[in-house]
Amino acid sequence: MKLTLLEKIPRGRDRSFLSELEKRLEEIASGLVVEFEILGLTDKRMPRVQVLGEDEEAFVEILRKLFGVAPRNIRDLVDRAVQKGFMEKASEQKDVMTIDVGLEDSTSFRAFLRTERLRAQLFEGAPVSLQAMISRFGFVEDFPLEIRVVSYAGTGQEAEVELSDEQRDKLQEWRLLPFDRITVRNSTASELSSAVRKAGLERDIAGIESLSLGVHSVICKLGTDGQGLVRRLGSQLEAAQLFVFHPNGERTQETRHKTKTHR
Repeated sequence: MKLTLLEKIPRGRDRSFLSELEKRLEEIASGLVVEFEILGLTDKRMPRVQVLGEDEEAFVEILRKLFGVAPRNIRDLVDRAVQKGFMEKASEQKDVMTIDVGLEDSTSFRAFLRTERLRAQLFEGAPVSLQAMISRFGFVEDFPLEIRVVSYAGTGQEAEVELSDEQRDKLQEWRLLPFDRITVRNSTASELSSAVRKAGLERDIAGIESLSLGVHSVICKLGTDGQGLVRRLGSQLEAAQLFVFHPNGERTQETRHKTKTHR
């Protein structure tokens, strides 16, 4: 069986991320009668995997739960209750965010999240601009979001989506809990864990939540200023992009580090 995992491999970092993915798949396959091979990436930078063996179905089901599997076609997408997608780009003029849902059989297809719908879900309809919401939550490129289709154009070229209830609640929880968070993009989990140790930040960090293979949320301990940790953490993650989320929303700031290309 061939399938596409709903994960984004950062540009220029194929080797590091596919190696990390292979290790994860080997751990999952342990104890199962199954063989797998990573076949490469789709045009959308999502990994394609071939799976064979007696426990193929069980292995694929685990992958579906852990990573998500890209829809085979538009009908498959529309029929799903929820679906993982990735922030692609935003248009202030059209008041929409475009979400990549991994669809392979239609290069012209687009899924979009309207500003008014996002505003209703996250800010109770308050007149917050699209850019303000993107800056508020750090919706950088490839930020993973669980969405559901709310309307579908019969032409087959586009669908309107919204956040799933679970995704909405998670983002609302970020606002309610009194902890700063540092969103780290373009880093593997092992690279981030190593960076925390090297920077000596174990006492300042309550935990790390991996949102996807390449995007993670570093949860600061109560009273710790996330912005104060960025320089120390970022110095160990030269290929990463870091964004600080403050629950009160008063001091959001994005910090970029010079990207090194790894092949």
